Amino acid sequence: MTTRSSSADWRPLHGILFVALLSLTMQVPQFRIWPLLWVVPLSAYLVMVATIPPLRASFFRWRFGRITPFTASSAVIIGLITIATLVIFHRTVHPDVSGYRTLLPVQWFGGIVGTAILFPLLNAALEEIVFRGMLFDSIASQWGSAVTVIVSAVFFGYGHMQGYPPGPLGAVLAGVFGIAIGWLRVVTGGIGLPFLTHVVADTTIFILLMQSGVW
Repeated sequence: MTTRSSSADWRPLHGILFVALLSLTMQVPQFRIWPLLWVVPLSAYLVMVATIPPLRASFFRWRFGRITPFTASSAVIIGLITIATLVIFHRTVHPDVSGYRTLLPVQWFGGIVGTAILFPLLNAALEEIVFRGMLFDSIASQWGSAVTVIVSAVFFGYGHMQGYPPGPLGAVLAGVFGIAIGWLRVVTGGIGLPFLTHVVADTTIFILLMQSGVW
């Protein structure tokens, strides 16, 4: 009983620790490019989890989750709505996307083709591990599922202020998307379907950026 209580007490610290590491990472200009802005703090966090026993004991184990006809069809619907929303946003708002040339260095991944394959997979994996994995578990250890979905979506939206779609409207859209895949996280009990839905969104984003002549 004491061991379980001790582990539970450490669960909120995972989120606090990662946010602190992310804040430190963002102070280094060389790290403010993708994927370093996620890889650096996540790597430091995992090293600390591996070396500090209470963190290791309370670490959230990433699970794929349950897939049922209902959850699978829900993921498809969310994916289709996301594609439509991103395309409509891009064609009506006409955001300035020139900055993504330096934020997303395609030369690191062998050019456009390599980046087109790796970016959606790697970005979705990193962000789902953070937002629907570790942060989600940290918040859920203190509050219920509904609060956790909302709070994690707020973090997700705010984190995309400089992402795509950009700006305050983009942050709101990202937050709504965060609520949708946060709900998938709750009903499936894992990050598998949120990850796959996120891959669809990131693939759409990359295609839109490529069509805009960013690279």
